[in-house]
Amino acid sequence: MDHVSINEKFLRYLKRNHTGAGKASQSKSLEMRFQMSGRKIRDIVNMLRCEGHPVCSDEGGYYYAANKSEILGSICQLNSRIEKIAEAKNGLIRSMSCFPDSGSDAKLQIWFVNVKG
Repeated sequence: MDHVSINEKFLRYLKRNHTGAGKASQSKSLEMRFQMSGRKIRDIVNMLRCEGHPVCSDEGGYYYAANKSEILGSICQLNSRIEKIAEAKNGLIRSMSCFPDSGSDAKLQIWFVNVKG
C-alpha cells in the first residue's frame, strides 16, 4: 500500500522534474497534475519550506532549488512581500484614526516579525 503523503509526492515530483529555475512549473500546471487548487499548492509549498525543503518560486513558477543562489532569490522575494504586507498593515492601523472611539473594548494586537541575521 502507498502511504506517501501528498506533500512528499509533490516534493518528489518537483525534485525529479523541476530542479532549477529554468525548469520551473507554473501553478496551473501543478494544479492540473495534482488535481488541486492553487491555494492547496501554495499551502503545500509553504509547509515544505517550513520543513526546510528548498522549494523556490519566481515569475516562472515553482521549482526545487539547484543551488544557494536560487534559494536566496526566493528569500529576497519573500522579504519583499513581507515588507509590502507590513506597509498595508501600517496603513490600516493609521486608518483607524478616521473612526471615532465607539467605546468598545476592541484592542489591536500588533505582531512583530523578528528576522534573524
